[in-house]
Amino acid sequence: MNPTPATPKLPVVLACSGCSRAGEIADRTARRLQELGVAKMACLASVSAGIKTTKDAIQAAPERMMLDACPLECGAKTLRLAGITEFQHFKLHELGVHKHHSEVSEETIQALAEAATIRLQPVQG
Repeated sequence: MNPTPATPKLPVVLACSGCSRAGEIADRTARRLQELGVAKMACLASVSAGIKTTKDAIQAAPERMMLDACPLECGAKTLRLAGITEFQHFKLHELGVHKHHSEVSEETIQALAEAATIRLQPVQG
């Protein structure tokens, strides 16, 4: 019997999930990436709470991506305060998502998930 090849580790994605529509878009985009099997979603709140197992899992991932919805970029600041400094910063506000004015739509979530997927693909060298 041949052993099953190890499943490659997935990148980790985190979302700001803030109180605005933009936060909802960031959260739903991260969940879409997980549903598509592109990344595993991690909990940003547990990072700020200092949960070591979450921080260790994030650090062990082959790639990390923080989805920040608005210009405050709280998610990236949270990661840096926890000592997680190596990550891709996916800034939805630079892609036309506006904090209280953007509509939450399947089209927007899918487009952002596709753009994030491209950025998460390994660089061919």
